[in-house]
Amino acid sequence: MSNIYPLLPRLTVNSRFIHEFITAEAPCFALGLVEERKQTCGLLALRPKTVIPDDYTRTGFRFGHSLLGNADFVVVHFAFHFYSYETFNVLVNPNNPVVQTVLNRMLETGDYFFFAVDPKGSVTAFRSELGQEDLTGLKTNLPLIQNAKTTDAQYRNAVAQFERNPDPPGWMLNWICRDDTDYLDLSRHRQELNPVPQPVNPKKPTTPDEIIDSRLIPCEHCGELAAQLIFADDSADSNELEACAKKMVAQYSDLNVPTWIIGEPLGTPGFDTKTRILKVWPNREPLQLKTANEFNEELDELLARHCNRGNDYAEDPITEDQQIQWQPISMLPTFTFMVDGMLEESLVQLDNMRKVVDKPHVLDDATLNRVFELYNNQLDDQQFFDEQFSRWRQSHLSDAEAKEIKRLVKQSATLKAVNEEILKIAHSIKHETIDQVLAKDEFELAIAVLSGKIKPPW
Repeated sequence: MSNIYPLLPRLTVNSRFIHEFITAEAPCFALGLVEERKQTCGLLALRPKTVIPDDYTRTGFRFGHSLLGNADFVVVHFAFHFYSYETFNVLVNPNNPVVQTVLNRMLETGDYFFFAVDPKGSVTAFRSELGQEDLTGLKTNLPLIQNAKTTDAQYRNAVAQFERNPDPPGWMLNWICRDDTDYLDLSRHRQELNPVPQPVNPKKPTTPDEIIDSRLIPCEHCGELAAQLIFADDSADSNELEACAKKMVAQYSDLNVPTWIIGEPLGTPGFDTKTRILKVWPNREPLQLKTANEFNEELDELLARHCNRGNDYAEDPITEDQQIQWQPISMLPTFTFMVDGMLEESLVQLDNMRKVVDKPHVLDDATLNRVFELYNNQLDDQQFFDEQFSRWRQSHLSDAEAKEIKRLVKQSATLKAVNEEILKIAHSIKHETIDQVLAKDEFELAIAVLSGKIKPPW
């Protein structure tokens, strides 16, 4: 998930794109491109039926994506959650040049723009860097998206099924502006969207609105949000950190993850410079002075405990269902991509290992250690794949899904055998790498060559 806050840049869009978007029936959604300071970025545009109140646009929103489908097709699901307000969902067909162009651009730049357009045509613009979770997810799913063959009929069927049981619950948006790639052309039909300050309400203070930076930190194991850091710029004392905490209370209480307010460094910025830090959620703690190194150590401990609270010594994870994020059948295409890709790579590596059996001196210890680490980890992870396939087989499957899972079980067994042979070869030559040869004295080396334990490199 990404945390996004509004800004007021001068933006350029395709005028034909924006005209169709603001005249279409709401609620709707579109993908496009936008130019800001001569840089082209991906654009995600949303137009709800009613105005999203300023109080909610100011606190930003959370963005996430997933792939839905089965062995025959896949669609991309986007979700936009405005804190304490509404969630908006949309499905798009990855077998579409507009979708592929925009998603590729998002990955190239690492960020994107989001437009929230109200019924009167006013635009609230947001810009966000892709969070690490989103970036990794998009990169992982990109081959599936690029190779998708989803038909219009399959897409419409997926939308109909999602509308009957939306997850997460919320408004369903109609995907528009999807059939004309000319809408992505910013060399013509250019239209500038100029920033317009909001009118001052005389009944309210005239203090300008603030944009408060924050960072959401996901758990590396389960992907759920684990912590939030809110950065209070120009915080000269503890009172200003308290003021920041009050402004953001609706947001961090809604997220319900451990949250800290981070002040300015008390000196030259650096990892050993003290900084005021105030923990505000779930329990308030006294203001503390800590260096970045000290705080990062505390944060690392929190993240390490996230999936294993109250149990410092976890049992074998395969027996602890609560520690495993078992996936729905909609993730079958992702598993197809992973298992087939791992097997293809392992077969290439096995061929390479067979070629060096008679000349192990071409490898060094570091290379062989990477082989041990990678393929031992793959063998450890394989138990999760096999258990996932077993769980899917116990559910109600279509004929195509059942057939694909049966194929993946065979692929997984082949992958296990290939990885075991790679490791067997690696163990058989680990004492004959160039590092091991050079570590021997002349007498030991001569004996090893004469006895046939080491073959001469000719």
